[in-house]
Order: sequence, then C-alpha cells, then structure tokens
Amino acid sequence: MYKRLFLTFILIIAGCIQEIVANEYPTHYRVTTTLNVRSGPGTEYYKIGQLYQDNHVTIKSFTYNHSMQWGETDYYGQTGYVAMQYLEPLKPDTQKDESAIQTNGNRGSSWASVEDFFSGLWTVIKWIGIILLVLIVLASLEYIIQLVIYAAMFAGMGALLFYIFGGSGETGASVGLVVAALIGLKILIGALDLNGGLISALLFLGYRFISLPIYGLNRLEHFLIAPWRYFFKSNWVSDSSKPTLRVILETITIIMYIVTTPLRLANAIIYNIIIHCVTGIYDLLFEVLVPSDAKEGSDDVWKWIYMLPYRVIYYVIWHGSLLLVESAIWTVVDIFIPALTFYHGTTLYAGNSIICDPQRNQYLQNTSNWLSGNFMASSTPNRTWAGRGIYFAIQRSLAMGYSSDNRSGLGGSAVMIVCRVSIGRVISYALMPTRVYNQTGDGGWHDEINKFADANGYTTGEWWNPRGVWEYCLFDWQNGYNNPWRIRPIYMFNLEKGIAQHIPGGMQHWLFDKNVLDNILG
Repeated sequence: MYKRLFLTFILIIAGCIQEIVANEYPTHYRVTTTLNVRSGPGTEYYKIGQLYQDNHVTIKSFTYNHSMQWGETDYYGQTGYVAMQYLEPLKPDTQKDESAIQTNGNRGSSWASVEDFFSGLWTVIKWIGIILLVLIVLASLEYIIQLVIYAAMFAGMGALLFYIFGGSGETGASVGLVVAALIGLKILIGALDLNGGLISALLFLGYRFISLPIYGLNRLEHFLIAPWRYFFKSNWVSDSSKPTLRVILETITIIMYIVTTPLRLANAIIYNIIIHCVTGIYDLLFEVLVPSDAKEGSDDVWKWIYMLPYRVIYYVIWHGSLLLVESAIWTVVDIFIPALTFYHGTTLYAGNSIICDPQRNQYLQNTSNWLSGNFMASSTPNRTWAGRGIYFAIQRSLAMGYSSDNRSGLGGSAVMIVCRVSIGRVISYALMPTRVYNQTGDGGWHDEINKFADANGYTTGEWWNPRGVWEYCLFDWQNGYNNPWRIRPIYMFNLEKGIAQHIPGGMQHWLFDKNVLDNILG
C-alpha cells in the first residue's frame, strides 16, 4: 500500500512543481499603465517611485494582500512592490532582449539572468525537500503517532498526579513530557536499528525512575490493604490457629479497604481512565491511519481513501466512546470492589490472542479453542506452581522474567500485559492447612489447592515466589470465572522494543463486546 501511496504522492507533487516552475517564468512583464512602486505589498505602504506604460519589469516573487497579488522587484537598488493586475507577461523572444528591462537600477542584465536561474533552482530544491520530508513522515507514521500519544498520555498523567497531591498541574505536565521524550529517544534508537547499548539502558532506567510515582501508588495500595503478609512468607503457623487467624486478618483487610478508599480512587483514575483510554485510543487511531484489515484499505490506496470516513466513525467515534464509558464505569466499580494493577508475562502471539477483538481482526476468527478477552487457566497440573488458574505478579520484574523465559515455545517478542484485576477474597498459602500448602510447587498435587479454595470461597491465592516477589493465582480450574470483567487488560508492553505494543483492531472491550456480554450473562 505504501509504495503505491508514495508513487501517487510523488506524481502529484511533481505536477505541482511543474506548474510552479511554469508560473515562475516568464519573470519579466510589461507595464500596461502608469504604475506606482510601493515599499510594501499593499496600497497602505508609501510610494517610492513610478513605472510607465510599456516599461519592462522583473518580478522576483509574489505575495497576496487584501485579495490583491503583488510582485516584488528591484527599483534602482531598493525593494519595491507593484500590483500584478497592471502587468502582462512578455513573450519569450521579448525576454531575451535584456536591454528593454529598465527597473533593475545598478544591476546589470547578466546578473538578473544569474539571479533568475538560482531563484528557479532554489524553488526546485525547496519542493524536493518538501517531498522528502513528507515521505519520511509517511514512512515513520507509526513512530510519530506513538510519540504524539505518549506525549499526551504522560503530560496528562503528570498533570493529574501533581494536581491530586496539591502540586502544580503545569509542573506535572512538564515532567510527563520529559518521560515522553525519553521514550521517544528509545523509539528513535529502535526505528533506526541502532545498537543502543548503554544509552538505551540509561533511557529505560530514566523512564522507570520518573514513572516510579505511578507504579509506587499501586504498590502502596497493595502494601496497605494487607501489610501483615510479609510475616507469612513461609508455613510457620500451626494448623489449629490458621482458621481463626484467617478470619481476623480478613476482617482487618476489609477495614483497610475502607481506609484506603482515596488511594484506590486515585489508582482507579490513573489506570482505568488515563492509561487505558490513552493506549486504547492510540490503537484506534492507528486503525484509522494504518488499517490492519485489507477490506478497510491496508493494501490499496484508493480503498484507504474511500474507507477513511468509515474508519473514523467505526473506530474513533463508536469504539472510542465505548472505551470512555466503560473506563468511567469501572473507575466507580473499583471503589466498591477493590482492584489492583497486576502484570502478566507472555509472548506477543499469546498476548494478541488474549486481548485482541476477533470481530475487528479477521485472522483471529479462525483461531480454534480460544475466547478473545479471556486468560485461559492452565489445564495440566505439571505446568502450574500453585494451583490451576491465571498467574499474575504485583512487580513488573517477575512478569518480565516469565516473558523472557518464553516457556510456551510460540516465539515472538516477549511482552507484559498490564491488567486491572478484581482479586476478590485472597488466601495466603502460608495460612492454608499444611497438607494443602505442601502441594504447592513443581511436585505438588494442585487439584487439592483448587478444591480448598473453591470450598472456602477464595478466588485468589497469594504466595512468596522463590524469585523473591509476591505472585498471585486467580483460581479458575474450569475456566469459568476469569472473564474480562474480572481481568481487564489496560495495555501490552513490548519488552524488546521498550514501548506499548499496538493491538491490531484495538483491544476487546471490558463490557461491550458480544463475546464478553455472553460470558458475563451466562
């Protein structure tokens, strides 16, 4: 598609240049009446002299003022302007008679010819430069869109965060733009296929450092709702004390949920509205400018133009509106049904299969044994660690580690899916009966874990991973619970490129797609 688009564009611009050059010459005109020469392009400028009928004049450039065209000329060493409506072009054979040109002052006719040549050459060079610039923009369209949306996203997040905590919104926006600039440099390094080395690493560290407040707010909420979890990294409590201890701690957790309501609201706004909406609209804008579907113009210039209004209405207006509505709904829901932002590491192939909308991606409709928008729970015990379910981390490092492991063998880039998760009732494995606790790990019988959780109404398991971080298993051994209303993808981060991954067709909605509604309703 782009090759055809480039060729069509070049032909159009070439025609424009031909017309411009044609209008540039002849530059010599005959005066048709007595004509004032003014100091500027307009009757409001003072008169510096006059030309008379049949005088010849050389026009260097044109400009408009008050719907009149004015020509710039040299008038005895001064720059003057004359109304073009009182001039008529000289015939080519008349132009060769340089002695007839009377208004160039001390400049000789030879110099006028040289000046005209270089003026025309500069015009051609200028338009060639414009063509090259436009072609570079078209070739880099994806990166330009990323940079613009990143700038808006981080500036908005920075302004909101600073405002919430009593600071200056302008300062926050400036900090956000610095983050966007760091990401932009990283994108540029990747786009130019450069070996970033130390520079790339420093940029990534800089981005993580500046974005730490956002990440830290989520970690702070995670800590405050159950700060005692750090005492239960191992199974040291007696089985007789565990039932009572579970009741006490769960009661205190409910109280902490109430106390941390302002913090939970701030996180809900940041992740549900700002981050999710910006990255979601980013994907939808991509479908308008760089469609992924052949029926919408991905490989045909004329179909791209013809389908443009449809793509604007379908993606930006319709799906963009649904995106905003569902983000607002879940911001309110998160106040009453506590949620955290979790991270899931996988491959690009699996990530697309999880969060793409098949109705907007023809190739996904042919994928068998898979429901878009759902994280499918592990079906074989030996591929799990702590029960059959969906695995998440509260820390990005663990998800990145799982992504790099590429355990699925499907290949592709390592990615990290960022989700808002309604965790429900959480059970620490260290507070399970010892016989159940002993089933965790590679050699355990994981059905025992799921049976205990199901019998006691727990929806999520929490344990201290041997890698030194907290990990979570959302129990769902029958794949009947983890629908998008419980696990809501916000965006997918490509760890190899260091940027948010574009989702072809956009992410599936949390609420408003048919598949999602069917799963929720029955």
